[in-house]
Amino acid sequence: MIARSSWTKRVLIGIAGVIIVGPLAGATYEWIATRRDLAVTPAPGRLVDVGGHAIHIWCTGTGTPPVILEAGLGGSSVEWGFVQPEVARFTRVCSYDRAGMGYSDPGPLPRTARRIAQELADLLDRAGIGGRLVLVGASSGGFSVRVFASQHGEQVAGLVLVDASHEDQGHDIPRVARVVPFLSSVGLFRLLGVTFGRNPESLAPAVRGYARATILRASGYRTAADEIVHMQDSANEVRASRRRLSIPVVVVTGIRGADARWRDLQRDQVTLSERGCQIMAEQSGHVVPIDQPQVVVSAIRAIVQRARGLNDTALCGSALAVH
Repeated sequence: MIARSSWTKRVLIGIAGVIIVGPLAGATYEWIATRRDLAVTPAPGRLVDVGGHAIHIWCTGTGTPPVILEAGLGGSSVEWGFVQPEVARFTRVCSYDRAGMGYSDPGPLPRTARRIAQELADLLDRAGIGGRLVLVGASSGGFSVRVFASQHGEQVAGLVLVDASHEDQGHDIPRVARVVPFLSSVGLFRLLGVTFGRNPESLAPAVRGYARATILRASGYRTAADEIVHMQDSANEVRASRRRLSIPVVVVTGIRGADARWRDLQRDQVTLSERGCQIMAEQSGHVVPIDQPQVVVSAIRAIVQRARGLNDTALCGSALAVH
């Protein structure tokens, strides 16, 4: 009986050891792998402190107004790899990584549209990017740029909403979202190669290395999960801040796979401004900056030219305009 009791204790101690040591070993593996990846492939832009954490911003080109690119859920600056070089040909353009994504440090929680918009305002101020801006938001990134435009209207020359999320579309929370922080922190997602962002091979060749260096960071998984969990809160913030804008707003809509409901919601975003219009990306699904980047570039160029007083033609050309 004594021997059996001793054996039982040893088994229990062994199980407890595995439970404790396993996560510690996984967390160590995650930490070492992250440091290695970032050391081998440093950030292409610069890290700017916004009050306790640093955000990565990558600016290219020259000219005004500056263009700010905001990626969607689980995305980072690399998703603009096809768009940014083309925009840099005619003005200054900056992509950035929201706190926790890409090369940026994790930021305070929850990650809602209002917090992201405020951090963007702080980033631009501390990075010395002044004047009136053209904001471009893709997918859920449309939420934060809309809140920014509503709260900092004097800083915004125009908006481009690229197949952007709508506050009335409804948002389901995957069950796995709430355990993502733990699974990522112990290196399980990295070990299994689970990714939330775009496949690096689908991105522009010039940014694939940056994507590979950051796509498996635990902070990225945690941030994306928190954004998902609080997506309805973000939608409510967008709804509460919604007001009629006087700036040009171009809504770029991916047609492939878009149902009638999605098209209606996209159409509704045109009415955000008395100077709103819509461009249909006929060959694109939801990820227009990758499927048809030139459509996004053309929309940005139109607003930049309008801000410079150089474009007297219809903002979206033959696209449907709503006044």
